Amino acid sequence: MMKCSQALLAIFWLPLSWVSSEDKVMQNPLSLVVHEGDTVTLNCSYEVVNFRSLLWYKQEKKAPIFLFTLTSSGVEKKSGRLSSILDKKDLFSILNITATQTRDSAVYLCAVEAQCSLVTCSLYSNSTAEALQL
Repeated sequence: MMKCSQALLAIFWLPLSWVSSEDKVMQNPLSLVVHEGDTVTLNCSYEVVNFRSLLWYKQEKKAPIFLFTLTSSGVEKKSGRLSSILDKKDLFSILNITATQTRDSAVYLCAVEAQCSLVTCSLYSNSTAEALQL
């Protein structure tokens, strides 16, 4: 008799950015359920005046771990099973995780950096979290 085991994978994300009060960082979908081995795509869209770069981080228990900085459209960044690309025309980025594993369970952060001074910008946080369960 064979036993089948299932693994749970939870991915949450909280986008942060240094932008003005009119700027926005959004993601969808708000939650995902996937099976181990699936490919997952996290979406981050933004409306930012004076866009400089978009950054992806992974946070498990302590401080976030840097994944990617994206500054140019169409240039894919890869690291192992993770990849990301930026589309400056349509104002979004995606983070792909292929062959998901339980160790992918984490908080994923999407941050947008704008060119501004401390007088014109403040920290904008979109406090919605995205959950991914495997």
